[in-house]
Amino acid sequence: LTGWQRLPLLGRFLPGARARGAEIAAAVTRAAETLEIAALLDRRPGQLSGGQRQRVALGRALVREPAAFLLDEPLSNLDAKLRVQTRAEIAQLHRRLATTFVYVTHDQVEAMTMSNRIAVMMDGEILQCAAPDIVYNDPDDIRVAEFIGSPKINILPAESDESGRLRVFDHALPLFCPLPRQVFRIGLRPERLVLGDTDAPITGTVA
Repeated sequence: LTGWQRLPLLGRFLPGARARGAEIAAAVTRAAETLEIAALLDRRPGQLSGGQRQRVALGRALVREPAAFLLDEPLSNLDAKLRVQTRAEIAQLHRRLATTFVYVTHDQVEAMTMSNRIAVMMDGEILQCAAPDIVYNDPDDIRVAEFIGSPKINILPAESDESGRLRVFDHALPLFCPLPRQVFRIGLRPERLVLGDTDAPITGTVA
């Protein structure tokens, strides 16, 4: 089958398909124009590149006018250059259609750059569902904090003394909390660290 025949999957064999022939053809044309694949409609699947096959698959879904799209690792088999290009095309299509896209990926760059909301799932449990900037800056779970971000977040053990002053590596910091004599973990994003002019009470090695 050519790309044209495959877009409305088995469309001509469905009941009433002949009566809907013009409607199907119009839907295919609209999908092809939206995805800029009109020139591919007469090609066979073996003649299409990986990125072109991805767009044809999206076109088959567009013809059905779904309420939502489910994309499960759609870029996993593409090379790096084509992955970046197709990522931009999917994001543009999402904005143009204003339709719900559920995008499953293990690539946090794809998740952070393409999503309005991210659901972070580990071991079958959704740990947090929020906008990308909230997931990054205000994670609900330390596992989320450690997963999102490159380079990774720094997690430091800390405790508060009787006055509520925080201490890290047995050095007092100019930070206070309302809970005295408690044990904490402090998360520090690398880009938030700055070099100061005063003597540093904490010493360490930069790996």
